Amino acid sequence: MTVLTAAAATAVALSAQAAAQAAPTLTLSQAKSEVAADRQAADVATQKYDDAQSQQQAIQQKVTLLQNEIAAQQASINKELSQLGGEAAAQYRDGAVDPAVQLMLSSDPSAYLNQASAQGEVDSTQAALLSNVTAAEAILAREKAEATAELQQQQALLSTMQSTKATALGKLKSAQAVLDALTPAEQDQVGGGGGYGTIAHNGSTMSPSQVDLSGISSAAATAMRAALSKVGVAPYVWAAAGPDSFDCSGLVMWSYAQAGIQLPHSSYADESVGSAVSLSDIQVGDIVVLENGAHVGMYAGNGMVVNAPEYGYTVSIMPISDFGGIVAIRRV
Repeated sequence: MTVLTAAAATAVALSAQAAAQAAPTLTLSQAKSEVAADRQAADVATQKYDDAQSQQQAIQQKVTLLQNEIAAQQASINKELSQLGGEAAAQYRDGAVDPAVQLMLSSDPSAYLNQASAQGEVDSTQAALLSNVTAAEAILAREKAEATAELQQQQALLSTMQSTKATALGKLKSAQAVLDALTPAEQDQVGGGGGYGTIAHNGSTMSPSQVDLSGISSAAATAMRAALSKVGVAPYVWAAAGPDSFDCSGLVMWSYAQAGIQLPHSSYADESVGSAVSLSDIQVGDIVVLENGAHVGMYAGNGMVVNAPEYGYTVSIMPISDFGGIVAIRRV
């Protein structure tokens, strides 16, 4: 048994060694491509997360308003029901009798007719209250149904956010696994490269001082100065919106916030902010949405865009041609 156990252990060891030897070794070029692909996939997932989060926040605001309206409507209904209840109790206490019987038994028909007239006004008031209550309850039912639908949509978006976050983190984990298998020198070559064109280590192929801010609005100039101050300094970080780290839409949102302009934290939502601009009329500071809506930056002139490119980069100024297609150009 001892001999057999030793033999089995040896076989397992040899099998593991053979498997390890059989594991494919990536070239630096392959490693760079794999890391770049994983990082870009993580970037796309991040923007989907940001978009879902922006929608979820808008829904939450709407739900809060609906809840306030529902509470006010319910309070109004309760008040009117209380008033109706008070009048009904008063009639019961007074022992209200059929009007024809009261007229026959009355010793003073004129006094009775005056009372009957007053009673008719009370009945009219009650009818109006009942009508108000019915209408208010119908509105309340609609508001409750709308709030329920919005909450269901919110839950769906939260589920989407969790899924896209898991996707992004999974892709980053895959990229890190590739990097961990390399030497420090190889990691530096692969990890700093990213996947957008042939560019410098920090991403920039143009310096901030080369960006011409003349002839644009003061808001655009303020936003561009803010973005340019982060070039080569602030890294790309999951769902970050400054001031020390950013994802792509987070940089655009933060930069324009410095000019007092609120933008969504979503590259997809950036497709509809401000007004549309043609490529022939593009100006420095215009928002440029790229990569089928999954990436966004700010035009820096000369066919360049300042942006937070992807994981492994700092904020950079890069050629628009390094990215996949312009989806929209917007001016705010």
